[in-house]
Amino acid sequence: MAKSSVNMRAALAPWGRRSVVYQVYPKSFRDSSGDGVGDLKGITEKLRHVADLGADVCWLSPIFASPMADNGYDVSDYTSVNPLFGTLDDVDALIAEGRRLNVRIVLDIALNHTSVAHPWFQAALGDPSSPMRDYYWLRPGRAPNNWRSIFGGPAWGQFGETDLSYLHLFDRSQPDLNWENPAVRAEIHGAMRFWLERGIGGFRLDVVTVISKDPALPDAADTRLGPFYRMLADGPRLKDYLREMRREVFSQFDCIAIGEAPGVDPARAAGLVDPRDPMLDMIYHFDLVEPKRDADGDWDRVAFKAVFSAWDAGIGPDGWNTTVLGNHDLKRLVSRFGDDGALRVESAKMLAALSLTQRATPFIYQGDELGMTNCRFPSLEALDDVWAKTTYRLRLAEGASEAEAFAAALAQTRDDARTPFPWTDKSDGGFTEGGAPWLMINPNVAQVNAAAQVEDPTSVMAFVKALIALRGSDPLWVEGRFEDLAPKDPDVFVYERRLDGRNGVVVLNLRGRPVRGPQVDGLGAVLSNYAGPFEAMLRPWEARIYTL
Repeated sequence: MAKSSVNMRAALAPWGRRSVVYQVYPKSFRDSSGDGVGDLKGITEKLRHVADLGADVCWLSPIFASPMADNGYDVSDYTSVNPLFGTLDDVDALIAEGRRLNVRIVLDIALNHTSVAHPWFQAALGDPSSPMRDYYWLRPGRAPNNWRSIFGGPAWGQFGETDLSYLHLFDRSQPDLNWENPAVRAEIHGAMRFWLERGIGGFRLDVVTVISKDPALPDAADTRLGPFYRMLADGPRLKDYLREMRREVFSQFDCIAIGEAPGVDPARAAGLVDPRDPMLDMIYHFDLVEPKRDADGDWDRVAFKAVFSAWDAGIGPDGWNTTVLGNHDLKRLVSRFGDDGALRVESAKMLAALSLTQRATPFIYQGDELGMTNCRFPSLEALDDVWAKTTYRLRLAEGASEAEAFAAALAQTRDDARTPFPWTDKSDGGFTEGGAPWLMINPNVAQVNAAAQVEDPTSVMAFVKALIALRGSDPLWVEGRFEDLAPKDPDVFVYERRLDGRNGVVVLNLRGRPVRGPQVDGLGAVLSNYAGPFEAMLRPWEARIYTL
């Protein structure tokens, strides 16, 4: 968007609260060129799909220049487009089509690290006196501390032929930027303004809560993923950096700043989105996507429900939240929380109702509106994900058999969410214009595809459209106060939304079997994933939405 008429916009723009965000993974959305890889022209061609759902923000996973070691999160140039996806002209055309359809384009930007191929890192490698050496965390020795890479193995890599090591919290191809250096921050701010001036609607800031490190780089007390992320997210200057970014970038534009925040709890998140001292507009957190497990290994419904209440209360009445149940880094939503077999449609609809009736900005990951499922990958060669391949290599090094290592890679892989979008029931899903898709098409493409759902009033897609329309037509479902009415019920999620003397109630069966539901008096059912009548027993994965 253009620069704001208000010189220093502080709090989240009203459109950010009302919006529904649709995430596109560019490699897998639509290939317009026939090379087997999704691209910007393909997104422009199919942006009508996003608009027809009712979503009004389209967030793109990274499109910047990159060697693609980690699917674009390894940036080699912050102001260039990866030729794999297209050109700057293609970005401009997408922005223009978005304006025509009332869909704002939001970019995903990795600020914690670059690629080793970035000119800054290459300059640092090539010249011992280069100021670029202070753009990264370089330390003497092979293991300056005990930090572990999020992707596995040590978080330190040898810096060329020197006796130095560089920090990489993620893949070894992704050296961490030194945000203590004001020149680094100025470079990043300039790159962000470059895109905002072209007309994008904002950014999703990848792992932004880990950009600040204690310059002493002390050992971590606990290197397990959860505790380690919490330590990293408690960097000493995080708020300073975010306030500076607000002042130098976001306050000058009509845009949204969505902070991906691993390691941040609701209380700390509230401090980052407080409209009296805004740093970010909304928090993209992970507490919902990795639920606790019960004694049987199933996801704990009571603990899961408690996360909604904790975040709603923690973020406070003035702050703003997001509902994120699926994305490009996770197993498919219906495979994690529902039934990806006989009751796929019913459970996918229930999960959509859960996401779209919260006091938060809902995020829909591409394909979840179809009820897409995990994929059955036949071999390691069928996988693309660097994390899965690293897991395979590490498990072999630990003495596992090839079969055991492959099973670990399948459990870890993010490729389930990255299989190409099935536009039709063709063997290539209508994804490409003749090329072999970069990643295999899900074998259930004949049953799960967009064309089969467009005109089907009973489809998952039709139900998602109805939910978005309900949310858009009544501020109760955007701004209404949230309260869990049965927090200890192990089967049913029943919650109330209340605004200006009106209320609505959502009843969700979180089980794939009939369970007894609550009695709801004085309200009428306005939307359900089953046809009536509505009796005391809820059907498997049933969703009912009541209001006056």
